[in-house]
Amino acid sequence: MEMDSSNQLNCSNGTNSTCERPKDHFGSFYSVYPMEQLITLWVLFVCVIGGNVLVLLATCSARRRKPRMTFFVINLAVADILTGLVNILSNIIWRFTGEFLASDLVCRLVKYFQVVLLYASTYVLVSLSIDRYMAIVHPMKLFKGDRYSCCLIGLAWALAFLFSAPTLFLFHKKQLGNGEMQCWSDWPDDTFWTPYMTLVAFLIYFCPLMIMCVVYFFVVRKIWMKSKMTANNQRDQTGGRTVFLHRGSIPRARVKAVKYSLLIVLAFILCWSPYFIFDILDNYKLLPDTDARDFAAIIIHNLPALNSAINPFIYCFSSPKLCQNFQYVTLLQIKY
Repeated sequence: MEMDSSNQLNCSNGTNSTCERPKDHFGSFYSVYPMEQLITLWVLFVCVIGGNVLVLLATCSARRRKPRMTFFVINLAVADILTGLVNILSNIIWRFTGEFLASDLVCRLVKYFQVVLLYASTYVLVSLSIDRYMAIVHPMKLFKGDRYSCCLIGLAWALAFLFSAPTLFLFHKKQLGNGEMQCWSDWPDDTFWTPYMTLVAFLIYFCPLMIMCVVYFFVVRKIWMKSKMTANNQRDQTGGRTVFLHRGSIPRARVKAVKYSLLIVLAFILCWSPYFIFDILDNYKLLPDTDARDFAAIIIHNLPALNSAINPFIYCFSSPKLCQNFQYVTLLQIKY
């Protein structure tokens, strides 16, 4: 997912619906290496769309029964594809036009769906964490079939649409003091901005992150305890060594799925933590307004989009079967 505006801008680029300050002026973020930024966006766009489309094709082409983990991967891939189309592409278009040329309704809808995708990507990861928790810690309580997973995913998307609703009322098409038409947010007072951004940051990132950390702590703890309690030790009669026949009663497939999901969450943390830390510090005016800050902003604001681009590689690395399907689909695309 991508939120790539500087905090000095008020959503004029059509990409960031949560990081613009309510002021009728533009900062220096886009004036720093503009061509390099545009090229970076195009590369990210191609990688995000191409990689995640191949993931969808690879998962759908598999004839065998798909595990529940695949269901979550499909939802993450869909969210990443929509991120490329709604967030990254709208940013690219704005950099060519310099203004928001669509109607007021389109302005509100674009901002709304941008925020929906931010929430959805995070909450799908939370639902994946809860699913792994139930599979490992409470396997007997797990519902049969895919109903439980569908409920988690449905709740994740429902909360994303609900929490994004204020965006429909905050943003509108507006003519700025310099005569430009932009998709802008108006606030009664600048003092509303910092608490609003803090609340959004906690809802999108910090609260979900805490939930995932707690959930995976109990998951890893359960695996470790089962490994110690049920490992069957036998003495090798010839060497006198201890041989571990198995790690425990938890199926290997479930343990592997936990490692798989942990990699996805780790990539999410590495890509999103710098952005939200930078954003919070900047909103509370704890960062100096220097060229170094603008240069750092260029790198940091591209990291969320990078997360959507590297997810397909994580899927491929963690699942050999998916990787084989991935290669097969890629060869078909090249051939035809």
